[in-house]
Amino acid sequence: MPFLLKHHFDPDLDCQHLTPKQQDDGSVDHYDLSFVQNVEAGCVIAEWGDLSDGEKADPRFVFDKKVFPAGKGTGIKRKHPDKLYAAVNGWVTYRDDKIVVLESLVVPEEVDFHTGNICFIGNLTIGGGVRTGFVVQGRDVTIQGQIEAASIEALQELNCRGGVKGAKEAFLESGKSMKLSFCEYATLKSGEDILVKGALMHSNVYAGRRLAVGGRLTGGSIYSHEYVYVGEQLGGGLDTHTSVVIGYNPILLYADAEYNRRIKRLHANIASFEKLLNKSDDHREEYQPKLQAALKELDLLKLLKVKLWEGIQGTEQLDQCKVLVPGVVKPGVEISIGSAYLKVDDFLEDVFFYYENHEVKIGASTKQLQR
Repeated sequence: MPFLLKHHFDPDLDCQHLTPKQQDDGSVDHYDLSFVQNVEAGCVIAEWGDLSDGEKADPRFVFDKKVFPAGKGTGIKRKHPDKLYAAVNGWVTYRDDKIVVLESLVVPEEVDFHTGNICFIGNLTIGGGVRTGFVVQGRDVTIQGQIEAASIEALQELNCRGGVKGAKEAFLESGKSMKLSFCEYATLKSGEDILVKGALMHSNVYAGRRLAVGGRLTGGSIYSHEYVYVGEQLGGGLDTHTSVVIGYNPILLYADAEYNRRIKRLHANIASFEKLLNKSDDHREEYQPKLQAALKELDLLKLLKVKLWEGIQGTEQLDQCKVLVPGVVKPGVEISIGSAYLKVDDFLEDVFFYYENHEVKIGASTKQLQR
């Protein structure tokens, strides 16, 4: 009696010839091409079924005996011998006529309309860059090329060897550390350390522990819990706003910034609804519920902000906070350590900033600090 091998994945997926899938409304999403087939450990990826008389089936998957073409990363349970399981988290495919689950994925080219978004459950390496508008997700993510105005999320480590030209739209997030060759016009968010080998320019940064910049740090708002190191130059002069805030948990500060953006949108919506209410009875009937819902959401967000700031103040650690600059600090740079604030009004060189008696103080030399 012949047996049919049924797949819980597409055995014929060709990553070189992907096409967007049609959605329920008839449109297609050219950014989502299902490049990778993710599976979690313990998921069924194939199973045996009986082949009924007269049933049409792909002859490649019809067998005389129940012997799975099982390869690396797969397994069978004694209680369910007719099912093949994923033994690890990864992507499932055929390799040398065997079903395998691989924990790492290498995309040799850049991420663009040929690949679509890449969302992978394991470690991910991109051989090229990531074009504007695309999303890349993985556990440990390494990108060899340049990141444009894209969204990159790494559950653990993120390493971009080609740098970031974010055009004010790029968003990079890592659960642990982040390493970049350079970065401009982007938002960076990391649970631990951020290291920028070259220049960091006009970006908003949220470093859960520490930020180190080998070159220049010019423009943007910088938030770090413990300390900031800038090798060559901090600030771009009076015409360039550069702010450094340390001492509070930056991840919570990022959440506060998100609340602020939502509150700003709600205020705009409320103003628009109030104008439309006065046009006619029909408008009033349509927009009154929307106005009430917006007002209710606004009150909730304000309450959440209060609770969030109670948590933010609870993360305060000021005595160990430092901003170290062995290079030059230009006038106009704003330094905040907790609630203490200092605006630099002159050129400084080889200094460090620290907290003492509710003030931001300036130390004469980072070399003295290291001794």
